[in-house]
Amino acid sequence: MLPQEIYEVTERFSYLRLRFYIRLQQDGRLPPFKGSLWHGWLGHMIKGAPPLYQLLYGNHAVQQPKPYQIQTDGNRQELWQQDDIVSFDLVLLGAACQAAEQLVACLGRSPCLPLGAQKIPVTIHSIATVTPFGLHPGIHIGQLYHWLQPQPVSIWHEVALQLESPLRMKYQGNIVKKIPLPLPFLLEQIARRLALLTHYWVDESEHLLSTIPLAIPSLGEYQQQGTCVRFEDWQRFSVRQGEQLPFGGLIGQLCYQGDIAPAIPWLQIGQQLQIGGKTTFGLGCYRLIA
Repeated sequence: MLPQEIYEVTERFSYLRLRFYIRLQQDGRLPPFKGSLWHGWLGHMIKGAPPLYQLLYGNHAVQQPKPYQIQTDGNRQELWQQDDIVSFDLVLLGAACQAAEQLVACLGRSPCLPLGAQKIPVTIHSIATVTPFGLHPGIHIGQLYHWLQPQPVSIWHEVALQLESPLRMKYQGNIVKKIPLPLPFLLEQIARRLALLTHYWVDESEHLLSTIPLAIPSLGEYQQQGTCVRFEDWQRFSVRQGEQLPFGGLIGQLCYQGDIAPAIPWLQIGQQLQIGGKTTFGLGCYRLIA
């Protein structure tokens, strides 16, 4: 159960998950992890709309998170054929949801840029909204709390985080590559992300910026049996910096068992907001198994 004040934040937190279906116009090759591909393609598509580009891709204040994130469909297929359809999700957060109509209109007006190193010609086949109750055509803005599901009252819980994309996170000053992540540390990262997104894109109250991290619950005894993760090393080429940049993270499954019931709603929030670094490139996605 979330504290009432945190629950009220999720009620005011606008949340929109748009799914783009992209149709390939010829055969070609795409990278196995496509988060960076979609990040770059979308940025170039909206460059002709300066306010929109500034909102999503411009420089903001120090510590200010971007009000969007990308999720890939998890398909690591590399060889594609003409008329295949590949998809990705663009999640708009807080005040950025109000730019959804402008975004879709901009993409509809702009000629579709080719995709990938082979410059495969593409078209936008369709756009839908992903909701907790399924896919719906068009734009349907909801709230973060719609994605929170009540859990049965029980002391003992067993949960797993299936990492759908690399989780890039620092623990004690170093990029995590081997050690299992303590559950309280994960909750701290989720609370910090919620606090910053809320402060900059939902409610500027300094009070919430400090109280959200303090609302993290205390947990009882728990174990991490069954955790199986490895570090998958990726690099991406940055056009802006003109060099290859590290892009890797943990993949696999994080497992926790014990007196952890208060952690579950926070893990549900993290599932929707993604965690760690490079969320605008599709990193930090996980599926909660509880």
